Amino acid sequence: CMSGNVSEWTSTAFDVQSYAFASDVAPEFQYNAFEDETETMKRKVIRGGSWKDVAYFMQLGARDYEYQDTAKSYIGFRTVQSFIGRDLKDF
Repeated sequence: CMSGNVSEWTSTAFDVQSYAFASDVAPEFQYNAFEDETETMKRKVIRGGSWKDVAYFMQLGARDYEYQDTAKSYIGFRTVQSFIGRDLKDF
């Protein structure tokens, strides 16, 4: 994993007490807020640090929130794709 470029969006809803009632097996707290709901219902977890943060937040376990309908230059996401080229054994 990488840390420090941008904090990463997660699909997890943010709640201060979520760890108190999250399952050990599947610790995801999902909630998709609608446009007319309160601001606190629109918070999504962001993880890791970004270029604007102090060193403490460069940990992958650092957890904060941002509102799901906002854009920030220091929050992003990573994409993953399988390598479609030649297998390393072919070299």
